[in-house]
Amino acid sequence: MKKVIIYILAMLVLVPVQGEGLQLFGGKKSAGKNESTNEQEELVVDRSSSVITSRKNIESVIPVKRIPNGWVFRDELLAPWESNLPAVLSIIPDTTVEVVYHDDNRTTNEGFVLPIKRSSVEFQYTSRLTHEQIRLEFVNVDFIYSTTNNNDSHFILEGITKKVKLKDTGFPQLTSNDIIKHKVLMEYGTPREFDGVWHIYEDANSTYKVRELDERNIKVEMMSLKVKKKIEKAIDDTYSKQGIEYKKRLMVQGIDI
Repeated sequence: MKKVIIYILAMLVLVPVQGEGLQLFGGKKSAGKNESTNEQEELVVDRSSSVITSRKNIESVIPVKRIPNGWVFRDELLAPWESNLPAVLSIIPDTTVEVVYHDDNRTTNEGFVLPIKRSSVEFQYTSRLTHEQIRLEFVNVDFIYSTTNNNDSHFILEGITKKVKLKDTGFPQLTSNDIIKHKVLMEYGTPREFDGVWHIYEDANSTYKVRELDERNIKVEMMSLKVKKKIEKAIDDTYSKQGIEYKKRLMVQGIDI
């Protein structure tokens, strides 16, 4: 009788322990499944978010245009910097243009006053939305080396000035601010400098400046940095102390003593 009672007590003690053990083991299995499922979901979310982010980054990059390297008309380079005056005159649509010549006096570091020979051509162009006044500016670098270099072929394109007036477009009316925002900034990107008036762009070859004159008028100025450096080099070669001595040596070679 005692053995039967002991056997029953043992069974009562062992069955809950085994059941609890099974439940704990089963609980661990279900927890493991949930954790792996959550990890897979997180991976999917992370991958999709990274793809969306990368797409946004790609779409937010706006390819910017290079600033003009000369006289550009309707995205076509008609005359690059250093084009000579006769070649540019043959391209200008207005055949009645007049070439204006003038001297720009320059004082060197050594105190010499020398004339820089310049010329300019001005004409107008009217489109559906704008009326443009274009001024092409030329300089004669060769004249600095020798006064015999004074025909039109020695004048090369150095700068461009444009005044653009917006026509009455009805509704909606285009303004100068619209052109700066949707044309200049969208195409050329962030300017190198904004001095409160001019939006200034620059690369190795050119400077490009744009400003609002008023609500309907815009001014654009472009300049060739390479031509500017050529002028400085010509002045230094000819009017510096070293340049003067070199020129004297060339001159005395033709003298017989």
